[in-house]
Amino acid sequence: MLAGLNDINLANWKSDPNVSVKIGEQIEAASWLKSPFEPLTGRGSDRGVRTYLVPDNQPYRPRLKAQLSGSGVRGNTDFNANFDNLEILSQTIYPEVVGNAIKSEIKHYSAMKHIDFIKEASDSLTEWIQTKRDRALVCALSNDFTNVVVCDQTDGYKSPNPNDSVPDLTKQIQAGDTMSVKAIRRAIFQARAGVRHDNKQAFPLKPIRSESTTTGGVSVQNYSYIILLDSFAINQLKSDKEYQEMQKFAGLRGDKNALFSGLVGLIDNCPVIDMGVWTSVNVGLLNSEVSDTEYLANINAQNCGTTTPPSHYTGAQPISIGALVGASALVLAGTPSINFYINETEDAGRKTICGVDRILGISKARFMSASGVNPIYDDSDFAVIGLFSSKE
Repeated sequence: MLAGLNDINLANWKSDPNVSVKIGEQIEAASWLKSPFEPLTGRGSDRGVRTYLVPDNQPYRPRLKAQLSGSGVRGNTDFNANFDNLEILSQTIYPEVVGNAIKSEIKHYSAMKHIDFIKEASDSLTEWIQTKRDRALVCALSNDFTNVVVCDQTDGYKSPNPNDSVPDLTKQIQAGDTMSVKAIRRAIFQARAGVRHDNKQAFPLKPIRSESTTTGGVSVQNYSYIILLDSFAINQLKSDKEYQEMQKFAGLRGDKNALFSGLVGLIDNCPVIDMGVWTSVNVGLLNSEVSDTEYLANINAQNCGTTTPPSHYTGAQPISIGALVGASALVLAGTPSINFYINETEDAGRKTICGVDRILGISKARFMSASGVNPIYDDSDFAVIGLFSSKE
């Protein structure tokens, strides 16, 4: 994973402080290589995980804006007769310092085993920092959904009763309520049309990317949301007859294919990605069999109004939790690089300690609107719709 370490003279770490800096840079770069969130992450407003650079762990307020919705003025009317409201996402993120360290055996034992402790520790700490960050992203993504699609065996997705909350709806999941093309298309419709699961007005979610293509002289704009599912839901989707019919006409695989592009597939031009299953040794999407303790250990409660572990959504049937994500669905505030530490003074100089830390704040973007502005934004996820299905 850390091939770049071969270009760093690790033996000079005592005399050259840049060695630790270079190792930290390599760890930061390598920690994204195998992360499923890497393609979705960036500084731009059209990324699913929008990153912000912060110098310290002071509270940070990201800038995310709603669309202007005023009626404007006409003719000779003065502007001040009808000013619009510039709605900035009112949300505070509280970054924190996260880190970990490893202590070596005594140097004699390490030499006998031909272990280069600094290099081995760097590799293991890279995996740890990736896992820590990605688990925090998954937990933030799945926390306190305000808009959802809940799968239904008969109708494709469940319709709530007038007074049903999101947990009331998800707890209705029974065996057989598996993931389907119809459920995913419902989520895409809700995102594009700006409606909630109960058909009340919301706001359209901004797509992660927009590409313009020209067909027959007509310019067509393509909008993409990303569908994230765990492996249980992916297998259910592949068993869906509508999905299988789509596959029959898939033709060539790869970039030349208009339907499938090497991922699980495209549904209404939205890529579907298998994010894996959360286990003790794997970062994947959450399900109801992940304990509350494990969930709470991977989310910063300061960045959430309410924490909702998977049990919050679970009734009698185990469930899988996926999501449709749009632009700026998650926000990540942190330092641009990782700090790497080496200490050889432990145990009278017989042992070495290597450690990493960084400033990191992760939250799901959410509108908390001030009074006097459009209420559809109040306390609403900026660009996330939950996808719930039976875990079977």
